[in-house]
Amino acid sequence: MFRNIGGWISSLRQDPLGTILEIVFMIVALLLSLILHEIGHGFVALKCGDPTAKMSGRLSLDPRKHLDPIGMICMFFLGIGWAKPVPINPYYFRNRNRDMILVSFAGIFVNLILFLLSTFLWVLCFRGNGMLVQYAQQFLMILLSYNISLAVFNLVPVPPLDGYRLVNQIFFRGELDRRMNPRTMQMIHFAFLFICLSGVLSRAFSIVCNFFFQNVAGLFFRLLFGM
Repeated sequence: MFRNIGGWISSLRQDPLGTILEIVFMIVALLLSLILHEIGHGFVALKCGDPTAKMSGRLSLDPRKHLDPIGMICMFFLGIGWAKPVPINPYYFRNRNRDMILVSFAGIFVNLILFLLSTFLWVLCFRGNGMLVQYAQQFLMILLSYNISLAVFNLVPVPPLDGYRLVNQIFFRGELDRRMNPRTMQMIHFAFLFICLSGVLSRAFSIVCNFFFQNVAGLFFRLLFGM
């Protein structure tokens, strides 16, 4: 689904209308997936007693509040990316370790729900026909791809991803942040960013995401059509 710049130029020459429509679908799906991921973090933090995200305007649907330019470009072209991390203050939490785990997993949970819902609707579209159904299937395929990709990507235990915070809290009760100095954390972050930009991880994530999609879609086909 994700192409390089040369691929987009070639597609625009061959099918300009279809390519523009695909780009629009990708932008809408990308914004929806990233924004709701971050709102999930902020909403759960608020329910756990921390109003920081709300006070920072991070419970808004306004893309300007959430999007990281590099993360969005990576997501658009490579299929893996990120948004601006939601600010949290764990001192507000009623149970710091438990609530940190809940907040860290919230964004991944939102993406998993969106993936399941969009996959179900994509399968359901096979009962319909017509141009609108085809467009709906195209959009849903893009939406489910982004969301399973975001869920899997954020499980990687590398700062500042959610997977790191989950590992930190579940296995180290937050001690990793104290053991590693800020310079080391920054070096890890930039090294991982470089790896992401290189496209090395795209193939591996594509295999994992396709595995989940095929199994979930197969389950929905059996439930809906007995196939």
